Amino acid sequence: MFAIPKAPITVPSMNSWESHAMAALQHNFAGEASAGADKKQSRFQPGQDPVIYPGLYGPSGIDIMSVLFSVFARPNPTFELGPVDCSAALTVSNLDLPGNPIIYANDAFSKLTGYTIKEVVGKDPRFLHSPQSLYPSPDHLLDDHGDAIRKLDQAVAARNEIQLYITNYKKNGQKFTNLVSMIPIRLPKDETQYAVGFHVASD
Repeated sequence: MFAIPKAPITVPSMNSWESHAMAALQHNFAGEASAGADKKQSRFQPGQDPVIYPGLYGPSGIDIMSVLFSVFARPNPTFELGPVDCSAALTVSNLDLPGNPIIYANDAFSKLTGYTIKEVVGKDPRFLHSPQSLYPSPDHLLDDHGDAIRKLDQAVAARNEIQLYITNYKKNGQKFTNLVSMIPIRLPKDETQYAVGFHVASD
């Protein structure tokens, strides 16, 4: 019987986006168990499968492809996002932790805001509402788009999706208008409530 020879399997090297996410895997949030203390906490163990790139996972082990699928497949969306992939400026926040810390941000978000991914992960998403060089506290909110900030906070508290324009600040202090789309989701077999944020500079 003729046997078809199998081509050797090669694994591509990580790109910069994947490398950043791999570094983010080492991040520990305050109050979380240390690595190895509870293996059930992480749904991804680096090296378990060379085909599953570590760049597709946030520091808590969250699967970004599952996040995007949950966004696209959500029932009765309030608004349509259109075609969106990981090239969009993206953040994922944990709504079940105090301050709703960002647990994942991608290179596009870093490029948009000027902050490195390491600087963003673990922060309250409200830090963009004021120039951090002048007001590092997330509780200090400037009056720009104050109504939009209140609507965003209310939507997060009620776990409702929302899309609106809001004034944000880049790392260099530059003001920009951010079209924010915030979508709360739950992942399969995961009781945690997440908020997925898509960010677009509109000026």
